[in-house]
Parts: sequence; C-alpha cells; structure tokens
Amino acid sequence: MPARGDRSAPQFDPQQPRELRRFFAELDFAFTRAGVADRAVQKKHACRYVDVDTADLWESISQFADENATYADFVKAVHALYPGSEEERKWSVADMDKLVGERS
Repeated sequence: MPARGDRSAPQFDPQQPRELRRFFAELDFAFTRAGVADRAVQKKHACRYVDVDTADLWESISQFADENATYADFVKAVHALYPGSEEERKWSVADMDKLVGERS
C-alpha cells in the first residue's frame, strides 16, 4: 500500500462528497494490487488516507470497530455520513437550476 501523501495514494476531500465513490474505488484497486484481503486492515487503511478529523469520524462508526461488520458495511456507513455521495444522487437541484438558467 502506498504511504499517506504519496502521489499514488487515494485521496478524499470531505468538502467534495461526490469524490467518495472514487476514493473507495481507488482504495479497492490498491487493495487488489497489494493483496490486502483482511477487512479490519482494509478499514484501517481507509482511515489512514484521510485527514485526522475525517479519520476520527470514520473510526467512531460502529462498523469500524465491529469485527463482524464487513468492509462493504463500513463503506456503506461512511457514505451515509456524506449526503450527495451516493450513486443515485449525482446531481443536486442547484445543478438543475444552473443548467436551466444557462439554457434559457
């Protein structure tokens, strides 16, 4: 796994929740390349690549500490913390208003 801050390390900006899906996709790619399959280790790596405040928040989720919770459960719980990060909500009402304004 790349070191935190390395140019190949996954990055997530909490101010841009739409980037969360990409962060986890890049993290999954890194797990595959490094052969990391243990779900507890995967959760720790996910928290390692974000800033301290975000890591504290993610580590407070019950799915992080629960040994029976899968990595997928953890990812789903993290997505719940960031409205707008889900696949279903790619665009907001403000985006629609902006588009309509530009086209009219």
